[in-house]
Amino acid sequence: MSDPIIRFDKVGKTFRRGKTEIHALDDISLDIEPGEIFAFIGFSGAGKSTLVRLINGLEAPTEGTVTVHGHVLNDLPAKKIRELRGDIGMVFQQFNLLQSRTVYGNVAYPLELAGWSKRDIYDRITELLHFVGLTERAWAYPEELSGGQKQRVGIARALATRPSILLADEATSALDPDTTRDVLALLRKANDELGTTVVVITHEMDVVRSLADRVAVLDAGRLVEHGTVRDIFTAPEADATRRIVGATLDIEPDPEQAEQLEAAHTGRIVTVTANPGENLGVVLGNVGRTGVGLEFVHGGVTRIKDDDLTTFTLNLTGPTDAVDGVVAELAQIATVKEVA
Repeated sequence: MSDPIIRFDKVGKTFRRGKTEIHALDDISLDIEPGEIFAFIGFSGAGKSTLVRLINGLEAPTEGTVTVHGHVLNDLPAKKIRELRGDIGMVFQQFNLLQSRTVYGNVAYPLELAGWSKRDIYDRITELLHFVGLTERAWAYPEELSGGQKQRVGIARALATRPSILLADEATSALDPDTTRDVLALLRKANDELGTTVVVITHEMDVVRSLADRVAVLDAGRLVEHGTVRDIFTAPEADATRRIVGATLDIEPDPEQAEQLEAAHTGRIVTVTANPGENLGVVLGNVGRTGVGLEFVHGGVTRIKDDDLTTFTLNLTGPTDAVDGVVAELAQIATVKEVA
């Protein structure tokens, strides 16, 4: 296994405002692997944006170490951090385009700063505008572009110097759903075709579900849970994770919903999540032979990146031992959660 491209080791970050200390991050330990799409999610104030600023060296940790490409940022002088920052692209929520420059000029800007020749800049911009689908808008100004087009320019600019890491900080939160899908497809294209490691900071669970390989959940500056997107969606463990993702798949009703389900049904209520085709039909078809009554409460199919997940809630009635047996058999091929 290759070394992680980004590593957090017991990282903490404290800001001081006069005599007040604000603990933005506390004891974060995590590895991000080369070539993956990794998402950080959490409610407002969870510490997500602070974490991004640690990756690109705009902030230094108060405790612990941040390592990028094998370099411990804490130990690097400012000049070396600036050089390393050249290998990290950044996509912003509000686009941050230069209004006095055309699309071509905005994408050219980081290349000019890096000292590229005019010919190499032209060749690179031609390649990038084709990549993001904006060849015909090269000489337009930001005020002439839609929000989605502006974000495409932002992505092209972020990829201009061929960075190995792309940070996207709430890159879709100012966009409508259709444009969001287009931008996510473009981020995924950068990962698939260019091998760029993409780190996404978001509060939108749909973004994580459709884009990321792994996800970390932050709550009040602490890392409360991380794993594959499928595992986090289907079996959330931390309270904060359940609040964020539970409603998305109907796998974790809030207490009021659970009480309503329990009041409306007389049996044992469980949610079952699995990939379609994993013999669920066979198992459920045989439930009647066990003496257990089976009622479908609700359910559906959810798309998680390249994976379809079937999720439904069941009301099981009958002898306790028989119901236990059905639940145990389902648990062998699916994720089963108790509701009531």
